[in-house]
Amino acid sequence: MEALLNLKEAKKVRVLVADDSPTVRLMLCRMLEMDSAIKVVGTASDGREAVEQVAALEPDLVTMDVNMPIMDGLAAIEHIMAYNPVPVLVVSSVVGKDNTANAARALGAGAVDVVCKPAPKTLDEFNNVAADLRAKIKLLSRVRVITHPRARLLNNSIKPEKIRDVPKVAGQNKVVAIGSSTGGPQALQRILCSLPPDFKPSIVIVQHIARGFTDGLIDWLASSCKINIIKGSEGHLLVPGEVVIAPDGIHMIVTRAGRVQLVERQIPGPHKPSIDVLLESVADVYEKKAVGVILTGMGRDGARGIKAIHDRGGHTIAQDKNTSVIFSMAKEAIKLGGVDRVVPLSDVGRLLLEFS
Repeated sequence: MEALLNLKEAKKVRVLVADDSPTVRLMLCRMLEMDSAIKVVGTASDGREAVEQVAALEPDLVTMDVNMPIMDGLAAIEHIMAYNPVPVLVVSSVVGKDNTANAARALGAGAVDVVCKPAPKTLDEFNNVAADLRAKIKLLSRVRVITHPRARLLNNSIKPEKIRDVPKVAGQNKVVAIGSSTGGPQALQRILCSLPPDFKPSIVIVQHIARGFTDGLIDWLASSCKINIIKGSEGHLLVPGEVVIAPDGIHMIVTRAGRVQLVERQIPGPHKPSIDVLLESVADVYEKKAVGVILTGMGRDGARGIKAIHDRGGHTIAQDKNTSVIFSMAKEAIKLGGVDRVVPLSDVGRLLLEFS
């Protein structure tokens, strides 16, 4: 009987909760331990304590606030990913530009995803938020993470990847459409930082991220890369070498006039903006001059869209399993038959230059 109990305990997802607010720590612990498959093995009230607890307890996942005393969440993630790598889920407030920017930097430091700090007002809302959080934690606890010695991804220290000269093909006025989800911010930074300022195609992107964090993500990417990066706005004219990232809570498409349009279209699925909606519009407008890219992420959003680009004669690329944080989006696109090339993340920038 004791052996059976030990086996059941071993299968639980072991979580460390780090937040400087006792109220938030208690709320998160209650939310998580409503599920018998999750065990909170410890809590931390500052970044230094979180670092020490990770080394001592070896949890399967850490929930990490960003703004904490003594050592903040950014520094804690940097240290954890350098010495005791473990999946880190950032749980951050969206109040204030600094919070959203720091959450984006935390993703660059190696955190696997970011969610809004819960603030439920009713019991039903508490239960719904708790269920979503538990599902995300159980999924992310299985993610393979890598060591980031000296936090090479922090403080704009990513260096553009050296890319060999490649022959130019096709014509100009191409559009690259990229879809990404969990693990996407790190992947996007690596790709965009590898592109030169005179990159010819326009780039349009949907990144699934918790609502309220898109502006911080854009600011962080813009500060890291040489290419111009902005948030999509109604009527914006696509220009060569500019990156347009879809805003929160609304779908983004491109029109035949080469402009951004924001639409409130109702489609199946939880994502708004949707990768499928953007990629399908790019396929319709640009046909053979479209390049579709599907990166790391959970779910199947983007599979239909990248197949639409493939079927119209455009080039399509998927990030491979070994370099993806979560492979399901790319896997679904491959299964649907819409992907021409499946490559490591390090090769995506090279192919974009080749196809430009």
